[in-house]
Amino acid sequence: MKQEKAGVSGLHYYSDRLRKKLNKIPHSPTTILEAPSGCGKTTAVQDFLESELVQDTPVYWFTAADEAPAVGFMRLCRDIDRIDNNAGQRLIQIGLPNAATVGEACDALHSINCRLETYLIIDNFQYLQAALPKAFFTAMTEHAGERLHLVVITQMLSREMLSALSGRGVLHITASDLRLELKDIVDYFALAGLTVTSKDAKEIAGYTEGWIIAVYLQLCAYRETGSLSDLSGIYTLIERLVWNTLTDEQQGFLLRLSPFEAVTVRQACTLLGCDSLPEYAHDALKIPFIRYSISEKRYELHSVLSEILIQKRKDSGIDVERKCLLAAGDYFRDAGEQDKALDLYFQAGDYKRMLSLDLSRLTLEEIGGVPFSEIALRIARNCPDDIKNKHVLSMLRVAWALLTAGIYPEFDVLMKELRGTLAANASEDAALLRGEWLLLSSWRCLPRLNEMIGLLKQAAPLFGGRVSQVILPAAPWCFGDYSQIAVFHSKPGEADREADILEEYIAIYSRLTNGHGSGADALFRAELAHYRGDLNGAEILAYKASFLAESSRQSVVQLGAALHLAEIAVEKSDAASWQRAITSMERAAANPGQNNFVLRSDVDILRALLLNELQHQERIDDWLKSGETTGRILPSMRQSALFIRLGYFMHQGEYARLAGMAEAAKETLRPADTLADTLLSLLAAVGYTFLGYASRAEEFVLHAAEIALPDGLVYLLAVYHWMTQGLSEKLIQNYFPEYLSRFLEIKERFITGFTKLHSDLSPSKLPEGLTLREREVALLAAEGLRNNEIAEKLFISESTVRAHMRTVFQKFDIDRRAKLADKLR
Repeated sequence: MKQEKAGVSGLHYYSDRLRKKLNKIPHSPTTILEAPSGCGKTTAVQDFLESELVQDTPVYWFTAADEAPAVGFMRLCRDIDRIDNNAGQRLIQIGLPNAATVGEACDALHSINCRLETYLIIDNFQYLQAALPKAFFTAMTEHAGERLHLVVITQMLSREMLSALSGRGVLHITASDLRLELKDIVDYFALAGLTVTSKDAKEIAGYTEGWIIAVYLQLCAYRETGSLSDLSGIYTLIERLVWNTLTDEQQGFLLRLSPFEAVTVRQACTLLGCDSLPEYAHDALKIPFIRYSISEKRYELHSVLSEILIQKRKDSGIDVERKCLLAAGDYFRDAGEQDKALDLYFQAGDYKRMLSLDLSRLTLEEIGGVPFSEIALRIARNCPDDIKNKHVLSMLRVAWALLTAGIYPEFDVLMKELRGTLAANASEDAALLRGEWLLLSSWRCLPRLNEMIGLLKQAAPLFGGRVSQVILPAAPWCFGDYSQIAVFHSKPGEADREADILEEYIAIYSRLTNGHGSGADALFRAELAHYRGDLNGAEILAYKASFLAESSRQSVVQLGAALHLAEIAVEKSDAASWQRAITSMERAAANPGQNNFVLRSDVDILRALLLNELQHQERIDDWLKSGETTGRILPSMRQSALFIRLGYFMHQGEYARLAGMAEAAKETLRPADTLADTLLSLLAAVGYTFLGYASRAEEFVLHAAEIALPDGLVYLLAVYHWMTQGLSEKLIQNYFPEYLSRFLEIKERFITGFTKLHSDLSPSKLPEGLTLREREVALLAAEGLRNNEIAEKLFISESTVRAHMRTVFQKFDIDRRAKLADKLR
């Protein structure tokens, strides 16, 4: 690798130690450059590629940004698509991977094929790492492209991501490789035509800790004054050596760029309000901390410079700061990037501009690192009344965000304000908005379905055949709670009546919201049938719910249906049906426009529930085991996450913890939480059973039976039979003998199915180490099905089938399908 002369803009010095590592990139499938901002990671890779690669070598440079993870991931997929169309298209169809789709996404990475030596650079990976599952990151480092060289440039990786690198032969370049030592500092200065003594070099190393930017700034100071700067702060050095050398016009121009990480010439012209950039702006863009990306055709600001510009913007006074923020916000608004516009308007405190945006699709997003619910709360509390009154639709969307986040007091206050505003307005638009108000208000009556229906019947004529602009189909149904019995079953003995009322409710509500909640009524009946032990009826209703939900993109309902189909498959000892249920989760998670944190966490929860059930606790996500749910779930999902954690404690033998937490959680329940009460009672009973408190355990099991059995919900008592050491069977025999035969039927069916499926799904039991999906594809191929028929049956792409078949042939060491049957016996 060539060493460039350290000129005016030169950060381009590399130690021998670093160059040796960079020269290994062409011999490494994957390279990770991990170091804090300002260590010269990106520049080092750019210089290496420019100086060492043969001309016309394909290089694809992707730069992640502070944007919605799904958006950044889709941009990355488009670059992968340019490398390998098949792998790229599969990833584009899958979208940002979650627990349900990560397997297929990893398969896509493992199928990458390159005809030529190719380089894929992923810069600023830190923006993506939190959103990507560890398994996907691992698959990235193990990509199948023999001629593909992946280079990941990132700030510090999480411990979880670092553990994924261990033992995988990844070339790892760290901050210690990028730092300059005493000899390097002397050589760097010599390259610039300057001489420093060993004492000076040691002083520079002390000031800078070998940080290349800081060393460069000391070099600039030494060239300018003939002596070292006694200022150790890099920001002070940049201010003195860079910022203070700019004209007032140039400083003002850079302040306008401060809200952006990168700008095009057209973008800069728009911000200045001119057709072409003036000379002073061109000169300002030549400073050392701004680089021009030829591939992206834009100027990229170094993060250190961005931080300084933001501080300078604030120091310039509120008027200057607001002007810069609002101009940038207007640019993003006009470009259709509502989230970025809202972030800047929020920083500027411009409520009028905030409410002029379409907020309906932002309620589950993070805006500038802040949950939208926090912004909604600020708007509700601080927005002037005259602005609220002019933007009632937006305020209703703010109210919906507060309700979704469980911020009920502020929701109630805001809705009372809006009711007064609407009462004073007799226009046609106000009638529709009153309909929206009634629709939102109905959710505060949850789970009292009769009251909810009453409000819907008032709202329906006000909509006049139109649909809600506040509650969109993409909103997670029931705020992420996939169990309809948990939500709507509120009184023991009333489940059938509640099912009828829910059906009436969904018929009206779904029509007003363009499909929101479709299939929820069928899912409620499927859950009832399943918990009563009617497997065939439950399966039919679950498929009905899934179909209705999929037709209206109701992912939460689809996930609930998939859960019951998987549990039914356990009782039927049917591994193929179990896998198809998991596949249907993948389909639900891939619904366009619904890849939000709620859906991703729901998939994690459902997956954990099934893993708990089949006693594969080691594969449950760490956040569910630890209870670290902040930012991952909505309040309505807390009970589901708690059940996973308690189930984990149960299978780990932490019985005191299980009993204590379950009993404490019971005390927080509302009277309407009948399913939660049943489950928590059974879990507490398990804890007390194993601790030797038989009478206390019996109290909890009896309480669970008294809640569940008036509706015939005998399933839960049956599946906890073993963990309560037969106590549930004893109590049913003594107190509820009319349910004994059904109890025994479910008990035997469950243990038989569990034993077989637990064995079938154990990796050590799969032939030749096949994964579940590979085994299922292989079995269908052995039956004579073609690839397109297998793809249709499993709801996956034909290219995915081909990838699985290649793997199966390799593992079996066969070359044709005719040999599959023998291998699978």
